[in-house]
Amino acid sequence: MDTLSLTSSLICVLFLVLLSSTSPSESQSDQFCSAGVGYGEPLCGVSSSLSSPKLLIKGGTVVNAHHQEIADVYVEDGIIVAVKPNIMVGDDVTVIDATGKYVMPGGIDPHTHLAMEFMGTQAIDDFFSGQAAALAGGTTMHIDFVIPVDGSLMAGFEAYQEKSKKACMDYGFHMAITKWDEVVSREMEILVNKKGKHHFNFVVLIIIRLSRLHNLSMVIDCDWPYSG
Repeated sequence: MDTLSLTSSLICVLFLVLLSSTSPSESQSDQFCSAGVGYGEPLCGVSSSLSSPKLLIKGGTVVNAHHQEIADVYVEDGIIVAVKPNIMVGDDVTVIDATGKYVMPGGIDPHTHLAMEFMGTQAIDDFFSGQAAALAGGTTMHIDFVIPVDGSLMAGFEAYQEKSKKACMDYGFHMAITKWDEVVSREMEILVNKKGKHHFNFVVLIIIRLSRLHNLSMVIDCDWPYSG
């Protein structure tokens, strides 16, 4: 059975999977789908080739986290409005026959390294080419690791904001903590309170290996340091 992919809120990937030729149009999410200006692609969202912002995906097997059923999916302006059998619509709605196909939420990849610079090299895929490949395979959102620049989280964040201007799908950031000092501590607080970033990655693999080598027990305190 063919696979038809669709996000829970924006159908960025649907037309890439189902149709042979598409051109994404402007999305309602400027925060994430800010791609393409200057790179030959418009913003992601519902295909501009459609004659109507209203869409009915009819007769597919809708799969979600807890069950699957044969149902229709009704979408307006890129937002899923209803999922139920036998939805009746007017002539102003574009209808796609999904009989014999799965209709499912797009995948989320929580661990990516797009345009990452490392030891004098850079990842071959940037925020456009890597995301385009992900969309073609049914992944509609990813979380990329932000590597500090000269030890600075803020400089790394700003660098990745610039890199992500090529983005064509939803994304988020993991802030990688590669050292610890008071500067990093202050920058974490700024990122949380001023930038809304709440994902931080601490690598403890070396500590785990050394503990195993020397037969030591590890105690990891996960308390919030500013609790008083």
